[in-house]
Amino acid sequence: MTHIWQTHLGEEVAYDPLYHDRPRVEVASFIDEPPGLVLDIGCGAGATGTLIKQKFPGTRVIGIERNPQAAERARHVLDEVICASIDSEAVSTHLERTRIDLVLLLDILEHLYDPWRSLLRLRESLVTGTRVLASVPNVRNLITLDGLASGQWNYEENGVLDITHVRFFTKASLKQLFEETGYTVVAMEPLLQRELVDRHVLLRGPGRLTTRSVSITFRDLEDLEDLYALQYVIDARV
Repeated sequence: MTHIWQTHLGEEVAYDPLYHDRPRVEVASFIDEPPGLVLDIGCGAGATGTLIKQKFPGTRVIGIERNPQAAERARHVLDEVICASIDSEAVSTHLERTRIDLVLLLDILEHLYDPWRSLLRLRESLVTGTRVLASVPNVRNLITLDGLASGQWNYEENGVLDITHVRFFTKASLKQLFEETGYTVVAMEPLLQRELVDRHVLLRGPGRLTTRSVSITFRDLEDLEDLYALQYVIDARV
């Protein structure tokens, strides 16, 4: 039997088409006008950058990707790709001579041991007004809470409990992460998968949801939305 930690952890993580080739259509929908020069950190094989370039012809996208196989594939569709981690000297040097208009951090921050200092270093290389779009899993979602209440915290290949995640955030702590590192948070939007969460709901009552393992009182529609949100997209400015 092969365990998930054997295939998804280690220095040489294999290229995974389901992960590296997936375009973030829902995040691209937050970009409603030509974005200028885009820096896609953790670009994978370039699927999301390609989507943006198709939506706004003439847009240039620079990708940062640490997986060599994914980076090589991204070079075929993006304008430039640096095979390195977000905190590498190569990335810092490149940003010093490039004016970026939009930064994408899609499912990146939760993989970093110290996302606070990574955001600080990134901000130092960006001009005032640069837009930053980040997507981050919401650990407060009902599926995770139900599992935790039943004594389960099972790491998976992807999702909120992706085995490569080292940091976990709620809506409030994600906002705090950006504000403490000098960014202005403009908006936070939940990404919902109602049908997936609804499988865990046994009873609904006024202001209450009950699963097999937990009964939760929610205060208002925003609080209910938070329980259904598997991710948040945070829209920030330098």
